[in-house]
Amino acid sequence: MSALEELAQQLGVAEQHLTDVGALLGTTRKSLGDAERSLIKLDPEHPETVVPPSLHRADDQVARAQEMIENILETLRDFATRL
Repeated sequence: MSALEELAQQLGVAEQHLTDVGALLGTTRKSLGDAERSLIKLDPEHPETVVPPSLHRADDQVARAQEMIENILETLRDFATRL
């Protein structure tokens, strides 16, 4: 296997790992949403008393991580295409 073929193969592995991470982050956001809905059921009239603000911040951070993963994937794919 040439060095170029090996590089392309390793880039493919990296792409798969990043794709997996992106999927897990999506699952994480769903779980955070489920947790928020469960908390709201504890006091539906005053959800602000049971849903910690940090839960929303966590979701925002996961969303930013998803965006970063997408940007990295785009850069990686662009690089691999240019090989």
